[in-house]
Order: sequence, then structure tokens, then C-alpha cells
Amino acid sequence: MKLSVVLALVALGVGAPGLTFRPAGPSVPSPEIVEVPAGSWDWRPAGVWRQDGRQVDPPLRHLSTDEPLRIMRFQVSRGDYAICVAEGACLAAESGPADVPQTDVSWHDASAYAGWLSERTGDDWRLPTDAEWQRAAAERFADDALGESTDFAGRWLAKYEQEASVEADATLRPRGGWGENSQGLADLAGSVWEWTADCPVTGTLDRSGEEISRNDFCGARVVEGRHRAVVIDFVRDASAGGCAAGVPPDHLGFRLVREE
Repeated sequence: MKLSVVLALVALGVGAPGLTFRPAGPSVPSPEIVEVPAGSWDWRPAGVWRQDGRQVDPPLRHLSTDEPLRIMRFQVSRGDYAICVAEGACLAAESGPADVPQTDVSWHDASAYAGWLSERTGDDWRLPTDAEWQRAAAERFADDALGESTDFAGRWLAKYEQEASVEADATLRPRGGWGENSQGLADLAGSVWEWTADCPVTGTLDRSGEEISRNDFCGARVVEGRHRAVVIDFVRDASAGGCAAGVPPDHLGFRLVREE
């Protein structure tokens, strides 16, 4: 069920399949955030891009902004998410220790949590875009460019080999267990991949590398972790299916951006 529909039902006091709404408790404290300073960075949009009929790497874009990015220091934990479930605004997901990241959540689950947290804190919370996630991840972002390859099959094999070569550890660690990056964000590119707001793209470039056309497929979303992946938006466990070509993410979780 779309988040807009769920929120409308909440406003009307009407239940939705799988959700039982209960009166909200006391105000929820705003999560700890990191303020990533204004600046510039390079980013590649996810998806399939073609040039002169051949599949190529996504175009490298140089982005800059004068605004800081305010993003959660940690991924949303099971303890955080359990409050949303207890109030009937989120569907139950994988349970366990309160200080472990919440996993087994879909893009819709993450979006519902963002809507609930916005309502309960009075701040505006949302999933980061893929470009924002890369900006925050800094040195922990893994560029998925493959360079020159002969054909679709060759690129698929190169992508699989690239992702499979990364040392894997699917262990779920407590908050901070994967350390912090240079921006002060914890647990990026650990065992939990994070949902973003972005849809994968099918795009076409001219001979100079400029974009001619693009189509966004929003039945799936981009997730970020040790490598970038595309996962169907209702999937909670990509290892069981629902992930596009390549090595599937170990666990699906999320962190949010706070709008000012």
C-alpha cells in the first residue's frame, strides 16, 4: 500500500491491511544526525545506459551544493522501528536486539517509517537520494563503473566478478560495529544495504556523452552498500529474489535525511 494512502487512512482513523493504528505516545526524540558540509562530489546515476547502440557506464556527473546534508549518523535500529510497529504505523519486521540495525524491510516499509517519524518529531524526514547517499558515504562509496566491455554478457560477467570480489561478511553488528567514515557516519557499506529514493534509469547518450533520453523505472529502487544494487520496492530480503543482475545485498535497512 502506498505511503500516501496509508497516511490518508491514518488521518481518517481508518485501518489498513496488516496495520492496526493506535494512539500516538509521547513525542519521539529526533535521531542523532551528521551534518555533511556543503561541497562538490562526483556521482553516476544507476541503471542501464547506451551509446551508439552499445551498453556503457553511466555518465559521471559533477555535482555541487551550497547546502549541508543532514543525515542520520546510524541506520534505523530495531528498537527505533519497534516503536513505529507498536503504534501501528509500520509493519512488523525482523526482530532482535534493540541496538542492531532494522533489516528485512522494503522500500515501502522505510517510507512508512519516514512518514511516521516526521509526524512524531515535527521534522521532515525522508530517504536520501542516491546522489546524497554517495555524498555522505565519501570514501565508502564503491564506484560501479566497468570501463570498456564488448557486449551485454561481458558487462554482466564483469559486474558479477566486481561485486563477488569484495570481501563479504553478512554479520549484523550493533550500532557502530562497522566504524565511521571520514564524515562521521557509522556502518556505511557494512553488512546492511540502505534504501534510497532513486529509481533505476534506462538512458541514452550521444557520441559526446551527453544525455539524449532517459526513462525511470520506479517499480524498483536503488540500494547502497558494499556495492550498488537495484531491488524491487516491495522486497524485504533481496537474497531470496527481487534483485537485478549481480550479487544480491545481504540485508536491507535504511537511514533517513532530515529536511530543514
